[in-house]
Amino acid sequence: METASSSSTTTTNGSINGMPAPYGRACTNCARAKCRCIYRTGGTDCERCHRLRKECIPSVSVRKRNGKRTHVSRAAQLEAKLEDLVSLLRHQAGPGGKAPSPGDASVASSTPAPSAHSAASVAGDNSPHAVPVAVLPPQIPDCHPAHGKGRPTPVCRGTLLGSVFEPQDMRPRTPTPPPAEPPAIPFCTYQPSSFEAVDGLLTFRKYMLIFLPFVYLPTNMTEERLRKTYPFLWFSIMTVTSKNVDRRLVMSESVKKFIAQRMVMEHEKSLDLLFGLLVVMGWTHYHIKREKPILSLLASLAKSLVFDLGLNKVPSEPYISACLKTAFHPPPREKTMEERRAVLACFLLTSQISHSLKRLDALTWTSHMEESLQFLTQRREWEGDDLLVAQVKIQLIVEQLNRAASQSLDNAPPSYYLSALHTQLTNIKTQLPSHLQQNDTILSHISYTELAIHEAAVAKPGIPTTTTTVPDLQRYAAMEACLNAIKDWFDRHFSIPSYVYIGMTFSYWCHMAHCLLSLYRLSVLDDPSWDRRAVRNKLDLLRICDQLKLGFEEVSAKRRLDSGPTIEEDGFTKFNMMLRTMKSGWSAELAAIDGVGLSQQQGHPSSAEQYLGGGNANELNLPLFHAEDPEAWMAGLFDMNWDP
Repeated sequence: METASSSSTTTTNGSINGMPAPYGRACTNCARAKCRCIYRTGGTDCERCHRLRKECIPSVSVRKRNGKRTHVSRAAQLEAKLEDLVSLLRHQAGPGGKAPSPGDASVASSTPAPSAHSAASVAGDNSPHAVPVAVLPPQIPDCHPAHGKGRPTPVCRGTLLGSVFEPQDMRPRTPTPPPAEPPAIPFCTYQPSSFEAVDGLLTFRKYMLIFLPFVYLPTNMTEERLRKTYPFLWFSIMTVTSKNVDRRLVMSESVKKFIAQRMVMEHEKSLDLLFGLLVVMGWTHYHIKREKPILSLLASLAKSLVFDLGLNKVPSEPYISACLKTAFHPPPREKTMEERRAVLACFLLTSQISHSLKRLDALTWTSHMEESLQFLTQRREWEGDDLLVAQVKIQLIVEQLNRAASQSLDNAPPSYYLSALHTQLTNIKTQLPSHLQQNDTILSHISYTELAIHEAAVAKPGIPTTTTTVPDLQRYAAMEACLNAIKDWFDRHFSIPSYVYIGMTFSYWCHMAHCLLSLYRLSVLDDPSWDRRAVRNKLDLLRICDQLKLGFEEVSAKRRLDSGPTIEEDGFTKFNMMLRTMKSGWSAELAAIDGVGLSQQQGHPSSAEQYLGGGNANELNLPLFHAEDPEAWMAGLFDMNWDP
């Protein structure tokens, strides 16, 4: 190969003759063959192309040459790009597309080193080999009202580009509005007035908390303060205390939608939500609809809130927290009085619903809840705490009874177990505080629990009469105790004025229906050793129905006077129609027993049996709700057409 001489010349690709081409500057043939490209001395082609008699075509360099550049700050580069873009937009918006004005050029020249693309766009007309520049579509200027309709005016930098391309320190600073918080109360077309809100809170304090004291509302807790502290509880109270049925149903739908939105969609958990759910569950007969019973769903939601808030036990760390070395729960803190009342009331309501509907389990009793019960006993803040503690203790006996019945083969706990439960109930009654010794709410609860215990004894299979002539005295004693408990319950109920009925809970009305049904079973029980006439002399079923109807009529008349004409009927009016229909069927059956009619002897079920589920009269302890869907049956009991 030839060597380079001192008189060597420079070739078209920048290499010196006789020397290898710099890296990346070999001819296309040598680059394709991956050979060293050495240009001949005195020639314009390389040695390899000359030897192979090929055309030596210099390659196009694609390597970026990184020469020394002056350091330009990032802010300066951005300003240069912005100025270039402004100049380009002005060039497009100008008449005839003329070049930028000298003022624009001076502004552009004062900025540091624009980019290559920007420089090409500015000097594109002056270059002999100008590359076409991508042109932005023409901007449609805004039309200002001051210039007349249909006469667009060019938009200056301050209107079109000022909010986007101006530096941050040149923009007018506008305060950022805070994110909109979700409403704390349900959205409803009807909102109670201030007078209605005050009256509703007074009704809730005076008539409702005496049956379910789950929250303490001191005298200084005004309607406005309650709305700020517990907004959903406030709206739930306004719903159940609304005197107008149509408005109440509208508010009830808003409450249900609010619960679904907050708990299911937004995964919110708060004590306010739990309080509102307790109101809806406690007085659900003000919300009930036959087509869509939701009582079991509400109970499940209330239990989930208790779990999420950690009210039933001290939250423990899961096993994965030890692996991740991260605590999943905040350090435990002492529960407030409001939280202790809420978890105890949730157990009370879910246990009562479980006992009535027979389809869901109550909130599981824990040692932490026992500690809350003892804490509330020792540090009560008002008389309602004593009432709540007594109600929970009594309901614990009912819960033990339900658990024992579910674990036995014949759904009947042993006799010694029932005797122990009755002893516990007697001890609770004797240990009541002095102000609860004659309290109708707690004494009626005790009477109903006695009925449940003795009914469990009656449900035990008796001795067949074909094998012995000795009657089952223990069974008949339990039946007599059931009759006495029913009599005590109705005596307590009739001692309560009818205007207090508006505050009675849904569980209270379930107890009333259970007592009525049990009295009906005892009144028609066909047993040679059971005197049905003596039952009617001691507690007449038809007279009880008349007394109940009289109380419902008084309440219905008072509420119609307060609310005016409505489309929907009040619940107490439906109670009255229900009792009228039930009494009509029972009268025919009791007359048949006395020999006036023959419907019972012919085996035809009475209308009352058809409404109440029928069944064999010898089975005294048939459940109160034994349809395929007990909750729907209960909803129908309170919301169906009882016209005969």
